[in-house]
Amino acid sequence: MGTGMPDVLPRAPVVIHGRVSLVPLHGEACFDCGAIHKTLRAAGHVVIRGSNRVWETVTCGCRSEGVTT
Repeated sequence: MGTGMPDVLPRAPVVIHGRVSLVPLHGEACFDCGAIHKTLRAAGHVVIRGSNRVWETVTCGCRSEGVTT
């Protein structure tokens, strides 16, 4: 039997230093390019510097999976 623990730990949220539009933060547009008419999928989490809220983000796949900022 397994331990119930995930095989992979979740990645820590990316900290955003600048201003960000609320549309990508609400998951209504690609976080990287702003696309709204493409198929979007989960991309990870971000935190705005100075805030403690963690935002779930989505992507259209415009960036490589291995690229982080």
